[in-house]
Amino acid sequence: MMRLQKTEATFLENDMGRFQTVQAARERRKARRYNVQVQGLIKIDEEPAERICVIHDISQTGALIAVEDGEILEDFTLTVSRRCRVVRRDKDGTRVGVEFLVPWSVTP
Repeated sequence: MMRLQKTEATFLENDMGRFQTVQAARERRKARRYNVQVQGLIKIDEEPAERICVIHDISQTGALIAVEDGEILEDFTLTVSRRCRVVRRDKDGTRVGVEFLVPWSVTP
């Protein structure tokens, strides 16, 4: 029998009242998540100021973020901004290849 690590043995209760492990919940996700640990900005339509957050993991369909006052969030725009350096240009200057100056670690 395989032993689960402490984080995998944390239980969540589903709608049917049965318990499932966090690992089982991860396997049901539609898209693969990547651990990125980068700063993001949250813009709420009615508010003039943006809020800073930390993006812990991200996929094509969602993300896990940490933000103060997260309980008041409903619909918002999440932006990831990155410092870049140009590494190549096409002859017209209309297409530019860039590299991120501070790479984020991507761990599936």
